[in-house]
Amino acid sequence: MNQPGFVPLPRGETLLSRETPSRRIGELEVLRTIAVSMVLLEHLSGNLIFWPSHFAEQLQQTGVWTGVDLFFAISGFVIARSLLPKLAEAQDVRSFVRQTVEFWLRRAWRLWPSAWFWLAAPPALCLAFNHSGVYGGFKENWEMAVAGVANLANFREAYVFMRAPPGTAFVQWSLSLEEQFYILLPFAAILLRRRLAYLMGGILVYTFLTSTPYSPLAMFTRGGSVAAGVLLALWSFHQSYQNCAPIFLGRVRLARLAALVGGIALLISLGATQLHVVSFILGPIAIVTAFLVWVASYGEGYLWRPGISRTVMEILAVRTYSLYLVHIPVYFGMHELWFRHHGQTLPTRHEELLYFAAALAALALVAELNHRLLEKPLRDYGKEMARRYAARA
Repeated sequence: MNQPGFVPLPRGETLLSRETPSRRIGELEVLRTIAVSMVLLEHLSGNLIFWPSHFAEQLQQTGVWTGVDLFFAISGFVIARSLLPKLAEAQDVRSFVRQTVEFWLRRAWRLWPSAWFWLAAPPALCLAFNHSGVYGGFKENWEMAVAGVANLANFREAYVFMRAPPGTAFVQWSLSLEEQFYILLPFAAILLRRRLAYLMGGILVYTFLTSTPYSPLAMFTRGGSVAAGVLLALWSFHQSYQNCAPIFLGRVRLARLAALVGGIALLISLGATQLHVVSFILGPIAIVTAFLVWVASYGEGYLWRPGISRTVMEILAVRTYSLYLVHIPVYFGMHELWFRHHGQTLPTRHEELLYFAAALAALALVAELNHRLLEKPLRDYGKEMARRYAARA
């Protein structure tokens, strides 16, 4: 029986056992690939495409930046669904510490080695491979490196937004936000117990009350999608979650297509600067990401049926973290290479196609090397460290 002060599973839990399955859910992996694709498109203009481009300008005015929010919702769901049942087993402070430290060990070795490498690379690149100046100065890259290691990159981004150069590793603001979530979630769960849902609901409601969604602090600390993911995970412990499964989507191909394409289109539309739907767009964005994660979370083909295309998407999903970390340094590297060979000359239409093809190949190569040489081996090492720690504890 759970001791007072420790979090039990929510009442009515019948769907998930305390040994929550660790297998990846294929359709969530599909959403990961879609999310990183949206981010890669968002950052084309001004980073990879350095010449005047109507396509790049129009793309930047869409809401493909909401791919980050989709990442947040997936992370909130997956982490809470895995961690909360384990915390529910904590009978005393020692058990809670063991589960929490084991979780932190896994996440630290999963995220930090690759993140820190790509925080350290820009200060070196700006000194040794920067004739065009695209990597910026040492000062801003070092500031971002320090902020990233301290898990404060999102607050630094809010502080320097439109005031100072952000540094090459500016995308790591989202990692800091997620790591803050990983640090605080165990304590919130253990202190609030069944009231955890109220906290997550409050965060989600707050995003609807944010009247200035494009203010730097609101944008770089937005946690509505993470909270929505946690709420979905809490719901998944109840039989009502299974009872509400969108079974009809698995039967009707057109309905599946409408759910996926419609959800992504709605995200992009809500985030588009050309469209003025409502002032509190962060709230609706969080709801749409939660809808997509909800449909995908059953793993029953309600969003994307098994097949070759889904297999490819799942293979890419394993590399989304590496793709996210390396894409800006690679974009800048392509810009630098062009400058070294062609100076200020703008590319012709034919040269643009070759430039994009080379950039895609370089991105795939660098991401694969990061995944195989850095991310995967150290992630596996972290799992082994966590296992050994748990055995000793």
